[in-house]
Amino acid sequence: MLLWPWQLLLILVAPAMGSFLGMLVERLPRGRSVLERSTCADCGAPLRPADLVPLLSVLALRGRCRACGAAIPGHLVRIEIAALAVGLLVAFTTESVADMFVLAGYLWCLVALFYSDLLYFRLPDALTAALLVLGLALAALDPGRGWLEGLLTAAGAGAAFLALRIGYRTLRGREGLGLGDVKLAAGIGAGLGWALFPVATLLAALLGLSAASFEAAREGGLPRAATRLPLGTYLCAATALIWFWKQLDLALPGQF
Repeated sequence: MLLWPWQLLLILVAPAMGSFLGMLVERLPRGRSVLERSTCADCGAPLRPADLVPLLSVLALRGRCRACGAAIPGHLVRIEIAALAVGLLVAFTTESVADMFVLAGYLWCLVALFYSDLLYFRLPDALTAALLVLGLALAALDPGRGWLEGLLTAAGAGAAFLALRIGYRTLRGREGLGLGDVKLAAGIGAGLGWALFPVATLLAALLGLSAASFEAAREGGLPRAATRLPLGTYLCAATALIWFWKQLDLALPGQF
């Protein structure tokens, strides 16, 4: 079966998917409908179809609203760029159509969850559920794993984070992990498998600690225990980095 037409389709669809993910990030964490018309966040003016062309509209409008001149939120552009990067990576590092589109969907979910938690400290159920389904599909497509192993890893990862949530609340008397983090862990566990899930957790902790230390240093102090961190953001980043390494290792065997 020819793969290049599907590779081309994935790359062409990727920026549009980035625009869609940006819409989800803007609306789902705040309980807004995904069916309402797109408007400028500053003046409320409805956006024209020409204003919604992924990446190209931002360039044509020089990053500003056509109606009021307000700057277009930078994270929307970064999401579209990230979605395109995912499409390019996956298109040229997978060997089957099913693997290509399932993995792209999984990584796109991670992009949306990354920004949802970073911007709003929310991990919408719709996104974590989609991540879990796609993670199980990745497990099913992997000859060395299978859907049952994926399901068991998802359950174990979710149970481990739920235990951490309960333990932290019992010891500290306040919430440390949200239920969204528990659901996210299940989706990551399903996608990565039991061997790599602990690696992702450790890497996420290191990324979070580094970010907290950097911010504290900028303010001339030290990280504080009460500092609120978007753990889901770091989990998504760690998982994406692991997949990035895995895909490059497949594409360039023996180079890593």
